[in-house]
Amino acid sequence: MNSPDAAGAAAADVQQLSDEDLAANQELDRQFVEAMSQKDVEKVMSLFWNSPHFVLVTHDGTVHLGWGNARKALQEMFAGLESARLEINEVTHARSGDCVLAVGTATYQMEPRFGQPQQLTERWTDVRRKIGGRWVYVLDQAHALALSTP
Repeated sequence: MNSPDAAGAAAADVQQLSDEDLAANQELDRQFVEAMSQKDVEKVMSLFWNSPHFVLVTHDGTVHLGWGNARKALQEMFAGLESARLEINEVTHARSGDCVLAVGTATYQMEPRFGQPQQLTERWTDVRRKIGGRWVYVLDQAHALALSTP
């Protein structure tokens, strides 16, 4: 269990983003929503850290370690969908050291190639860093809150 001093030190490290960094991270969110809604694997992957240390945790709890494994997971997911539409319902960004932490909720409207349309609401958290002069996701984690057929 963390002591109050440790919790206070961790909270002190979380800072507000500059207007420039906030705008860049909001643009990263916008590009992610667009790429996922277009089922564009290449565009989504361009937003992720191209590293064997990249981490993707999908809404079902499966961990995909490394850029290549994340790419394969997205290809498989998109192959099973006729269409997808993602909407970020709410998001909060905060700086921690040289990273930006984000947490929010999002809703996917998905039409599988075979089966009934589905709506997935998820809580997500991610970590972003500026690498090679641009912001990328270094960890992307989602947890399903509700899966339903509309």
